[in-house]
Amino acid sequence: MAWLLKENFLVPLDQRTVVLPRNVAIYLRGGRVHRNPQPNPPVVKGKTLTQSVVDRAAIANIATVLRWCEEILNFWSEEPPSALRAGGLGVRDLKASAEHLGVDESCAAFVAELVFLAGLVVIDGDDRILPTHAFDLWLTQSAQARWRGLVSLWLITSRVSGLVGRVESKHISALGPELDRVNAAATRRLTLELLLQLPAISPDVPNFLALVKWRAPSRRNSGLQSDLVQWTLREAEWLGITGQGAISKYGAAFIQAEDEIGISIDLPKPVDHILIQSDNTAIAPGRLEIEIARTLDSIADIESRGGATVYRFSETSLRRGLDHGKTGEEIRNFLRKTSKTPIPQPLDYLISDVAKRHGRLRVGNISAYIRCEDQTLITQILSDKKIEHLPLRRIAAEVLVCDMDAKEIIAVLRSAGYLPAAESNSGVLLLGPRLNRAKFKPRPPRIIGDLEVPTSEILGAALRAIRVGERSSAKQSALREIASNALGTLPRTTANETLELLNKFILEARTLSIGYADNNGSATHRIVDPLSISAGSLIARDHGSGEVQSFRIPRITGVAPL
Repeated sequence: MAWLLKENFLVPLDQRTVVLPRNVAIYLRGGRVHRNPQPNPPVVKGKTLTQSVVDRAAIANIATVLRWCEEILNFWSEEPPSALRAGGLGVRDLKASAEHLGVDESCAAFVAELVFLAGLVVIDGDDRILPTHAFDLWLTQSAQARWRGLVSLWLITSRVSGLVGRVESKHISALGPELDRVNAAATRRLTLELLLQLPAISPDVPNFLALVKWRAPSRRNSGLQSDLVQWTLREAEWLGITGQGAISKYGAAFIQAEDEIGISIDLPKPVDHILIQSDNTAIAPGRLEIEIARTLDSIADIESRGGATVYRFSETSLRRGLDHGKTGEEIRNFLRKTSKTPIPQPLDYLISDVAKRHGRLRVGNISAYIRCEDQTLITQILSDKKIEHLPLRRIAAEVLVCDMDAKEIIAVLRSAGYLPAAESNSGVLLLGPRLNRAKFKPRPPRIIGDLEVPTSEILGAALRAIRVGERSSAKQSALREIASNALGTLPRTTANETLELLNKFILEARTLSIGYADNNGSATHRIVDPLSISAGSLIARDHGSGEVQSFRIPRITGVAPL
C-alpha cells in the first residue's frame, strides 16, 4: 500500500480511504471505459401520428391545464386548506382538491405545484394556503402568456411533484420543502430536446429511457433518473407540450424560444352562455368566460368534463353560493342572463327553498353575555350614556351579548353604579374568593455570579478527559498502525548515536521514529516530536496518544527521522 501511494498508483482520499486514478483504472481495463461499449445511440421506436392529431390533442390539454389552475385556486379561495406544521399540503386537502378537479392525486399535486411556482398561491401567517393578488392579474392575461409562464417555471425548477404519494416518500407533501432534486431541471431539458428530435412519433417508454441513459448516463441513483424521465413525459402531456405522446407544434415553438406559439389563435374562444336542462344540470358548450365560470363554480358542482362541461345544481351547491354572499334572487338573475334556455320549475323551487331556509339558524362568537330577569334594567343599560361605548347587542328580552371580556364588562358596569355578579358556564354565581394560578411551570431567572477561576484540580480533570478522548480516537490508532506498516523494521542505533541524534533533532524540531522497548522487552514503533532530555529520559509528544510522555533513553533501540 505504501509503495502504491508513493508511486501514485493510488491517491489518498482520507486517512482510511484510497482511490484509483482514472488513467490507471482505464489502463487496467484494457483502455475500455464501458464494459459493453455502445458507440451508436439506441433506435427509438414508437407510434407514428399525424401532426394535426398531435396538435389537436395538445391544444385540448393546454385548455384543460389552464382550467385546472383556475379551478383549484377558486376552490382554495372559498375553502382554504391548512398547511402542515412542516409545510405543505395535507393528504386530506390534496384528496379534496383532486376530487374537485376530477383528477387523481398525482395530477392534483402537479397542478398545486404549478400555481405555487407561479406565485399564485402562498402559505400565509395563519398556516392557510390562499391565492394571492397575482392570481387576479394572471386571469387578465392571454392564454398564451399564462401557459408560457407556467411552462417556463416548470422547466427550470428543481421541485419534483412526482415524489408526492410514493410509498417510499411518505413524509413528502405537495408544496412542501422536500421536493427539490438536483438533476430534475437537466433531465426535463434533455427529455424535451430528445422529443424534439422525434417529430410526430410517440416513443415507447423503455426505448426512450435507453436513449436518455445513453445520452446522460447516471452513475448514482439511476432509478431516480428513470422516474424523472417518465414523470417529465407525463407532465409534458398534461401541459400540452406533447399530444398523445408526440411533440406538438406549441411545445416545439416553446423549446426553440419562438415569440409566437400560436395558442391564442388555435384555442377556442370562450363562450358566454350555458344550457340549463330539466334535470337540474347545465351544459357549458365550451370554455366559459372567467366571471361566468367563477360564479357557476360557486353555485354548482362539476359533474363531467370534456369538450362540454356539465354542472349540477343541488342543495349543497346552492348553499355554498349563499354562503359566499349571493342571494336567491341574484342566483336567479345570473341564470336567466347566462342560460340560453329558461330556468326549469324544479330548479326555481329548489333555489327558493334553499334561500328561504338559509340563515334561519345562526352561529357566532361572543366573549361575554349579560343576563337579567328584570327587562327594565336591561333597557336602562342599553340607554345609559355612561356605558354606551360597550358594544352591546340584545339577542333576547333578558339577554345582552358583547365581544369584550367578562371582567372588563363587570368593571365598566360597577363604575357606572350597577351591581353585577359573575356566573359560571352552568349559571352558578361565582361569589367565593377566586385564586388565579398560572397554568405553566415556573421558570426561575438565570443567576449570573462573579467569574470563578478554575482550580488546579478542575484543570487537571479537564486535561485527563481530553487525553482519554485522544487515546480512544480511531484516528490516533490508525496513525500508529500506518507508521508500523510503513517503516518496516525498527530503527537501530548505538547508545552514543542515539543520544547525539536526539540532541540534534531537538534543535531542528523534527519528527522522529523511535524503537522503544516496554517492560516486557518487546519493542514497538513510536512517532514522536522530541522536546527535551532530562534525567536520562526523552520528553516528547507521542503522535499515537497525543500526550507528552517521557521515554527512558536506555530503552530506545534506535532513532530515525521522518
